[in-house]
Amino acid sequence: MCIQRKLKVCLIYFCVIHAKVGFPQLAAIYEAPLTEFGHPDLQGVWTDQTMTPLERPVSLGLKSQYTLSEVNELEGARQVATEKARQPLPVDRRPPPSGGIITQQSDVNFNGLVSKFVPVFGEYLTSRIVQPEDGRLPYLEENPQDIFALREKTGLTRFDGPENRPANERCLGVPGQLPLIVQLPLDGPWRNIQIVQNEKYVVIYGEYHTSSRIVRLNGDHFEPSFPKFFGDSIGFWEGDTLVVHTKSFRQDQSNRRLRSSQLLEVVERYTPVSDNEMVLEFEISDPDILSEKVKSRITLERMPEGQRLYESGCHEGNYSLPSILAGARRQEIEASLTR
Repeated sequence: MCIQRKLKVCLIYFCVIHAKVGFPQLAAIYEAPLTEFGHPDLQGVWTDQTMTPLERPVSLGLKSQYTLSEVNELEGARQVATEKARQPLPVDRRPPPSGGIITQQSDVNFNGLVSKFVPVFGEYLTSRIVQPEDGRLPYLEENPQDIFALREKTGLTRFDGPENRPANERCLGVPGQLPLIVQLPLDGPWRNIQIVQNEKYVVIYGEYHTSSRIVRLNGDHFEPSFPKFFGDSIGFWEGDTLVVHTKSFRQDQSNRRLRSSQLLEVVERYTPVSDNEMVLEFEISDPDILSEKVKSRITLERMPEGQRLYESGCHEGNYSLPSILAGARRQEIEASLTR
């Protein structure tokens, strides 16, 4: 078993070098420890602590990597912004203008901003998306026809009922279809997961919204399938890599960061590259929304010893949603009285 694994890693390194692909971390020939069942041990608490956005800024075009000097400049600017956000607000500040937009700046100040780039296979990526080449989501049309857009076509607005509000706002899902598939720029529980393994299952627990996914190893998808939050996940081992295939997502998990339909499928690949780092790759397909498959990758870091995950209450039962809908009903009443 050990000889086969060493030969496999050496073969990967040989192919990488001769393909002239810069994956220097593989040169270390890392050999992951095994569980009692003979599988690579991925267990522990992991976090995504990189500034790299899901989509590449349009201004960067086809530029896929930052230089080290560019990384230092961007990290320095983020640290300055973080320090500024920590300063007390002036006591004599004026109220926001009437009719103006109230932002979530207080949330930003409270959570803090992630202020470093974490390389993936030694590369400082300009976007998590590595395919398509422009690092952008390849939507079929400017306004992707997800379930919310289709409802809007029938005359329903975002405030006509709870089902028209995004799942994340209703405390029914992470900021995305799966933990870590998309990210907020803020530091917080949405960046953390815990992995637990046994012989037949892998549990991937997302701290935000306390989302637990039970991955059945060497099994089949349930057929006939039915849509559910976080979909239906099966997995298998490919050498040291855990491969997870998920489908049967609920349509209303579509969100503004990644529009999706009931045809969404995601393939994740978890590959340990050191004792404290693991590369997570996503392959996303959705023929109703995307013109081609999307591939992305990030490096997860093991959280320091002693740190742990906590239950995420999410608005303590989401008392804000009735208030949002009540405000919309009040606006409708006031509008009818002025006619």
